Amino acid sequence: MSAAGHGDALALWRGSTLAAVLRVAWAFVVRSAATYASYRAKLSLGLASLVLSLVTFSFVGRVVDAAGSGFLDRYGTSYTSFVIVGVIVHGIAAAGLSSFRATVRREQLQGTLELLVTSRVPVPALLVLSGLGELAIAGAGGAALLALASAVLDVRLCLSLAAVAAVVLYAAAMCGFGLVSAGVILVSKEGEPVSWVFGAAAGLLGGVYFPVDILPPWLRGLSALIPTTHALRVARAGLSGYHDPASLVRPLVLLGLTASAALVAGLLTLGWGYRHARRAGTLGEY
Repeated sequence: MSAAGHGDALALWRGSTLAAVLRVAWAFVVRSAATYASYRAKLSLGLASLVLSLVTFSFVGRVVDAAGSGFLDRYGTSYTSFVIVGVIVHGIAAAGLSSFRATVRREQLQGTLELLVTSRVPVPALLVLSGLGELAIAGAGGAALLALASAVLDVRLCLSLAAVAAVVLYAAAMCGFGLVSAGVILVSKEGEPVSWVFGAAAGLLGGVYFPVDILPPWLRGLSALIPTTHALRVARAGLSGYHDPASLVRPLVLLGLTASAALVAGLLTLGWGYRHARRAGTLGEY
C-alpha cells in the first residue's frame, strides 16, 4: 500500500466509533477493487481459468453421471454441483486465510509497515481492516460464479440461510487462522506453517473435490477436526434444498465455536507479533 493510500485510509479514521471503522474498511475494499481492476491481463486470465475449471468440472460430472445414479442417490446432488460448491466456498474462505498474511508481506516489502506505527490507528486494527478488501472481492466473485454455474451449466442451486451462515462462519474461521499467519509473518518474515497446513488439509481432508466418507477411517477422524468439512456439508445441503434443518444445527454450532476461537487466537497472535517485532526493531526488515 502506498503512502498516499495510507493517508487516505487514515484520513477516514475519526475516533473509534463503528462508523469510523466501517469507513476505513470500505476504503480498503475500494482500494483492493481498484488494484484488481488495474491489472487487467491478470484479472482476465484469472477469470478465464475459473470458467475453464467450471467447464472441466461439468465434463467430469458427466463421466460420474454416466456410471449410474449412485452419486446422486448417496449425496443428494450431482458431482458437478458437489465439486463446484466445494471449490467456490473454499475459495472464498481461502481468501481470508491468505489476505492478512499477504497484506503484512506487502507492507514489509514496500517499506510502509513502519509508517503504520506513526499513525493514530492501532496497527493491528489497520492490518485487520486492510485484509477485508480481498475477502469482500472473493465473496462477490464466488457469488457470481455460483450464479454463472447455475445459469450456464444447469447446476441447480437454491438460496439458503443455512448455506450463507456456513460460508460466513467458515470464512470467519479461516480469517482467524489468517491473522495467526500474519502475526507469525511479522516475526519470521518468511516461512510460516499455518496457511500451508490449513490450505493443504482443506484440499485433502475437507471434501472439496470428493466426499470425505471415501477416506480411510483414520483420515475421516482428522477430517472431522477441520472447519472445511462441516462448512461444505452445510453449504451443499443448503444449496441443494434437500436436507433436514435439524441435521445442520450441530455443524453450524461447531463452525461458530471454531470461528470464535480462531478469531480470538488470531487477534492475540497478531498483537503479539507486532509487539515482538517493534521491541526487536525489526518492523522495517523483510
